[in-house]
Amino acid sequence: MTASISGTSPLKPMGATSSPADKTVGRDEFLKLLTYQLRSQNPLKPYNNQEFATQLAQFSQLEQLTDIRTLLEEQVSTNLLLTQTISNTALPGMLGKVAKAYTSEVNFDGDSPVDLGFQLSYPASSGRISIYDGTGNLVRTIDLSSTNLNRGDHTIVWDGNNFAGDATGEGKYTFKAEFTDSKGASFAGDTFINGEIESVRFKTEGTVLVINGLEIPLQNIADISTRG
Repeated sequence: MTASISGTSPLKPMGATSSPADKTVGRDEFLKLLTYQLRSQNPLKPYNNQEFATQLAQFSQLEQLTDIRTLLEEQVSTNLLLTQTISNTALPGMLGKVAKAYTSEVNFDGDSPVDLGFQLSYPASSGRISIYDGTGNLVRTIDLSSTNLNRGDHTIVWDGNNFAGDATGEGKYTFKAEFTDSKGASFAGDTFINGEIESVRFKTEGTVLVINGLEIPLQNIADISTRG
């Protein structure tokens, strides 16, 4: 027998056509096939006892592995549910705290300057921040000074103006941090914002925190602290 053994699955009636997905034999099917094989053996040349015992031992081992896998999957599911429950219960207590969130988006209210954060894994020789409007048009670039080119986290202020010095409109913008190292190679820095956690939303795709009017997935939150 060359078919593999998995969990219980219904036996197809004789004459039924197997679909491409039917590649495994369930425990009930295996036992029925084994019984049929014993009933159909040649009395003058009975089935080899050693091979028969080997197949039964393999079936027993696979049965045990299947049970272990099922148990582990149930434990993982239970632990995940417990973790989510604990996390969801604790999240409302974070309201009003300040969070660092990795994102390339930022909200501009049309008046107040906006802090743009970026992180460098290693020093750069030059760099700039590029800011784009909601339709993807480049509205401003800000060249970075040497103090903002060292390894670590940095924050600069965008006054909300475009290249011409005119105020851009209220809305959602995106920004990129682009750098060049001492050998002339280009690389990008991770961008982030700092802001107050305004609310917590439990959505079908996962939990999000609302920071500066933006929905930030929980896995993008790098740090949460009290104000000041």
